[in-house]
Amino acid sequence: MTDTQPALSLFRPQHVREKAYELLKLATDGKLAHVEAVPDLLETALAKVLETTRENYPDFHIPPYGIWRNYEAGGIDRWGALANARGFETAEEMLAAAADLAILGTYMKTRHPEGWVFEDRMTETEATGQEASALAAFHMFAAGSFSGEMTDPYRVDAQTLVQMDRMELAEGLQWDAREDDDLLEAMQRHLKRFGEALALRPDLFGEGDETRPGRLAVRMAKESDGVVSARDLLDRVLESLCPLWEGGAGDGNMVYGDSFEHYQRGAVSERIVVPFHQAAQEMVYSLIEPLAWAGFEVSGLEALTPPADPAHAALFLDTGVLKIVEPDTALSAEAQRDRMVEIRAVALALTDRLAELLRHELKVHQDQLPLTCILEGGTSRAGGIYLQGHPQEAKKLGHFMNPGSVFWLPFGA
Repeated sequence: MTDTQPALSLFRPQHVREKAYELLKLATDGKLAHVEAVPDLLETALAKVLETTRENYPDFHIPPYGIWRNYEAGGIDRWGALANARGFETAEEMLAAAADLAILGTYMKTRHPEGWVFEDRMTETEATGQEASALAAFHMFAAGSFSGEMTDPYRVDAQTLVQMDRMELAEGLQWDAREDDDLLEAMQRHLKRFGEALALRPDLFGEGDETRPGRLAVRMAKESDGVVSARDLLDRVLESLCPLWEGGAGDGNMVYGDSFEHYQRGAVSERIVVPFHQAAQEMVYSLIEPLAWAGFEVSGLEALTPPADPAHAALFLDTGVLKIVEPDTALSAEAQRDRMVEIRAVALALTDRLAELLRHELKVHQDQLPLTCILEGGTSRAGGIYLQGHPQEAKKLGHFMNPGSVFWLPFGA
């Protein structure tokens, strides 16, 4: 890519879908090196998702997908308790704090120590995986670990992120300072880069003397007529935070974020860039509720794509829709990356197809059952149940989807 226009197209959700569907077609035709797809078996996946949805939400009153479901682990409304204790005086104060927490918690979903269990001492519960990441972020937020203002602990300040102390981080995450030193160092650097990125964009994240991620939601809400565009929100997140996602594709000084090169076989073999933007899109999904609590609607959610994560890959592996070709010999680093791209892209496209089937089965329109509710109600949960019941398969799939070279992808641990 020699000019900026093709690169900028990688930031558009429609391009994410286009590339994912392109790889799904190849997988269906048996033309990918590492993945095969059998869309004819989607009815099996549909039955599993319907069963899961009816079990968890029998009235089909499904909340949006996003980090708030992690914060409610165990059926506990942790944010409600925190907000009641804080007693926000204005909707703007509440929105800034909730958006801080939504963006930060999503950003902190990274690789973690193998076997890590986070103990939520306030509720005497335990969590693993992404729930552990979310709850660790929540409790550090509640303790004021990210605030630069002693009288206002429930906030995330850029300067505090830049200066985050390693030992405080270890204590908050409940990681071992010696055994997990490499991961702690990576997390400390991850947060430092986050704070630096926020400081570089005062037009998006600044307000007076404050520089906070949640200020983006406040700014866009103020500029709206009561309806905030999901597409515009995603554009701002990608524009400002894309350089944080290291390890993917890029061109010179331009970093594409959660986008990876893939070797495309065909009449003319070439390397293409396949985008996902998983963390950025989850940030947008997770801002739906804070904006709603402040009295704002988020429009255009259909533009967002499903997450290209292990839960969705697991759903289709379990139902036979997706098959991973196991090689006889060890793969090169380049081939491992191609396998990761194929699994993520094909799972994303299959989830899109499954969402269409589900609406057709229930005879509802997209507005009545948006993708965000389908993700929360069935696909993410069904895949997660499979992973919990098959820990060795979960570990192998996590390694396939992140061979270990990318810290911020929360797969592989």
